[in-house]
Amino acid sequence: MKQLTFLLCLLSFVNIANAEAIAQSPNEGNGFIVLTNEVCKIGGKTFKELNRVYSYTARGDTQDGCFMLEDNTVVVVWESGSKKRYPASSFTLINRGSQI
Repeated sequence: MKQLTFLLCLLSFVNIANAEAIAQSPNEGNGFIVLTNEVCKIGGKTFKELNRVYSYTARGDTQDGCFMLEDNTVVVVWESGSKKRYPASSFTLINRGSQI
């Protein structure tokens, strides 16, 4: 039930006009995978059915990609072409009221 609630909350944030980070999950590089509500644009192409995702490591390495939700899974296609699946339960919603 928690996963279903999380997915519904996440989907409600996806269609907001201003692009912003909506959820994140720690990665192996001591950084985060960050899901945004921004429509995905890679290599000059726009993928309206997908949203932008990016990740970064503690060393500052970054990568961009597109994601979609499928069942209880976040499916990511990274710009490099690799496709990964992450459990939705590993992501936490970002506090939308906080500022840097």
